[in-house]
This record gives sequence, structure tokens and C-alpha cells, in this order.
Amino acid sequence: MPYTHEQEAEFKREFAERRKRQIILAVLLVPVVVAVVLAGDSLERGLLGLPPAVLPVGFLLLVACALIFSLRNWRCPACDRYLGRQLGPRFCPKCGVGLR
Repeated sequence: MPYTHEQEAEFKREFAERRKRQIILAVLLVPVVVAVVLAGDSLERGLLGLPPAVLPVGFLLLVACALIFSLRNWRCPACDRYLGRQLGPRFCPKCGVGLR
């Protein structure tokens, strides 16, 4: 489907916003995951005053929320289909609209 120049510009603007949100999510989540992996056995004593039994559930909940956010956010602004694992696609792999 041919789009107007205004629509294409809006798709690119919206994609830039979505990409920015994905990068912010990664910047916030990756250090948490690394810290949990490096902490390993020391988490058995708890963390930040939380009992040890709460930590795995909280961590899984955090990862699940990040995954759900990412699956909803990382979509083509034109066709609303998932953009895949690449962080900087130039075109939507589904509809072909230019994203950058």
C-alpha cells in the first residue's frame, strides 16, 4: 500500500520512539540480570531487606514484564507486526515500510 510522505515521516518518528524505549529497557534490565547472575549464592541471604524466597519470583516477574513490554512495543508502526530481534532494521520485514 503506498503511503503519503507525511505518513512515512510519522512511521519513522514512531519507530524512533519505539527504538528509544527498547534501548532504555535494555540499559535498565541488562545490569539487573548481570547482577543477579554474579550474585548467585549470596542471594540466599536476601537482598535489600527482602526474604530470599521472594527474589526468584520477583526476578521472573521483572523478566516477564520486560518481555511482554518488548513484544508489544517492538512492532512496525505501519502494519503493527513484530519487528524481530534486530534493534535497527531499516525496513519492516513484513510490510517493507521504511523505518529509518
